[in-house]
Amino acid sequence: TSITSSKIQVNGVHLHYQQTGEGSHAVLLLPGMLGSGQTDFGPQLKSMNKQLFTVVAWDPRGYGKSIPPSRDFPPDFFERDAKDAVDLMQALKFKKFSLLGWSDGGITALIAAAKYPDLIHKLVVWGANASVTQEDVRIYHGMYEL
Repeated sequence: TSITSSKIQVNGVHLHYQQTGEGSHAVLLLPGMLGSGQTDFGPQLKSMNKQLFTVVAWDPRGYGKSIPPSRDFPPDFFERDAKDAVDLMQALKFKKFSLLGWSDGGITALIAAAKYPDLIHKLVVWGANASVTQEDVRIYHGMYEL
């Protein structure tokens, strides 16, 4: 099965995503800071079992091909990303799905699972922080502006 690439309007922005597979178990791949679905999950898009899974890798707003808008970091940006991720999957007509989140994508996945437990089937995160400090936000802004 090939990997398709598209954009869909969600919460006022056009979010880029890639999709592959035709399995009954939908999985959303959530990249880390400065990453995209392709840069952080290229091997998974290529190699995950396409008969068991339908795999979606997204670029959160302001990252990858989901620019514009430019990335910003308001105090609730992880909650906003979690809502965008869940709303993306609902716009793609997935009723229930699993989340695989790396780094900041892991934080987003944890928030999504906590806020929308009826929609999340399984959750796998790695490299995620338990909290975000003001210093973290300062670092985010500095890294993104490089």
